[in-house]
Amino acid sequence: MNSTRQAKSILRKEMKQVLNCLTDASKSGQSNAILKKVIDLDVYKTSRRISIFLPMSDEVNTLPILSMMFNDGKECFIPHYTKDDMIMVKLASWADYETLPTTSWGIKQPSEFDEGLDALYSGGLDLIFMPGLAFTQQGTRLGRGKGYYDKYLMKCSQSGKIPHTVALIFKEQLVQDVPTNENDFCVNTVLFPSPDDSTR
Repeated sequence: MNSTRQAKSILRKEMKQVLNCLTDASKSGQSNAILKKVIDLDVYKTSRRISIFLPMSDEVNTLPILSMMFNDGKECFIPHYTKDDMIMVKLASWADYETLPTTSWGIKQPSEFDEGLDALYSGGLDLIFMPGLAFTQQGTRLGRGKGYYDKYLMKCSQSGKIPHTVALIFKEQLVQDVPTNENDFCVNTVLFPSPDDSTR
């Protein structure tokens, strides 16, 4: 294992321990604070086609954001994962979301993987809300190790339309340094609760 891979592995283990220690109340409060930040985000207001991840138990609750996207008339896309690849598939409505089956990861996604339904083939994406385990304020990202988002952003780059990327994270996921290699994409914006959010 090279030094970068080893450093990533160590940081992943540390961050998973940190996230496991977060209380439900903390995750809920921070998720609400992030929702308010998304509402005020200029790139959200101007974006029409948006992808958002559906949350696992140790991630920011993005479901209120998804609901807001439908209410705001956005075209909504969600990740659909296979063992080696990821596409972004369109959701027509909140009812469409509710009918999706749940995976072993505890997240919903369509049962059939159809690459032809990827957002890249219908106009691309304006904005992607990104998950991850750790981020710096400069946008360096540590994912969960599968490379799904880095590979997808590479496909976006090759298609000629690179979406704006926004990380949605708990404040505990902000770190000073993230080890990277040449295949890692940085995110454009990192959203996390401010110290004064709890007083609003």
